[in-house]
Amino acid sequence: MSSIYNLQSTICNRAERAVAWLRAAQRPSGELPTFTARRPDMADARPYACCVYTTTFVAHALSRLPHIPGAAAVCGAAGGFLRAEANGDGSWSYEGRATSRVPPDLDDTACATAALLTLGERPGLGFYQQLWENELAPGGPYFTWLGVNDSAGHLLARQVDALVQANLLLCASMAGLELPGVVTYLRDVIDREDLAVASDYCLTPHLLVYAIARAYADGPAPALAPALSSLRAAATALPTGDAFELACRAAALLALGAPGDARLGDLLAAQLPDGSWPMAASYSGYPPHLDGSPALTTAISLDALRRAAL
Repeated sequence: MSSIYNLQSTICNRAERAVAWLRAAQRPSGELPTFTARRPDMADARPYACCVYTTTFVAHALSRLPHIPGAAAVCGAAGGFLRAEANGDGSWSYEGRATSRVPPDLDDTACATAALLTLGERPGLGFYQQLWENELAPGGPYFTWLGVNDSAGHLLARQVDALVQANLLLCASMAGLELPGVVTYLRDVIDREDLAVASDYCLTPHLLVYAIARAYADGPAPALAPALSSLRAAATALPTGDAFELACRAAALLALGAPGDARLGDLLAAQLPDGSWPMAASYSGYPPHLDGSPALTTAISLDALRRAAL
């Protein structure tokens, strides 16, 4: 009994330090910054002027840690930022509503909508309209980019990506909407062991495995259950070369009900003295850029700690 208490006490202490760091790192707008680099080690990283993606992961993780001092304040400010960056049609863009480089997309839209759902805000009609207008088939899968899929020859037209489908499944399940086509698509990716190549945006399978596990556990999306054994095996086999990979692996395995393989001690050891977990190249941004954030690694690490303490 004492060992369980000591672990929970350690987790609570580490989570408090992480939340305090997130509060200090949060911009006045409520955004948690995202960084982009050309080098895989992120040594030349610079922050985006605005990017919604990292903030959605922070809000999702912290909304489930209301007992941690400061978590509610970070979530409240993050929610305000996400509402302010919504486009008029109910979509979100990676670089916020002022961007003109690329179209809005369903990945950011799903992640932002899911984050606001955790804060008690139901999706508007625009979200359902975006789904209906951008489905490859009824119930999915869905195209990544919005407003370009009827444009012959457009570079981004009619792209379908596994990471986007996983984040859509999380959001739709939280909203009480079933997406059988998305489930079939993801189960096929898992069963064919295509996780390493199923996303154009994941540099490694880590973020994709975490996103699918998060959808299963937090949607919840029980229709993924037949693929759990294969997904657990894929998560267990993930290499852990940096803190981001450690966090994704641990959070995924805990979400999938395999705590014994999560290597929580390694994740705790990777936490920095300031309370954060270090940034790594986590996914591809606009080529040839690589994107990541210490706030993203910290959010996924907090998600793992939260699941370990349940």
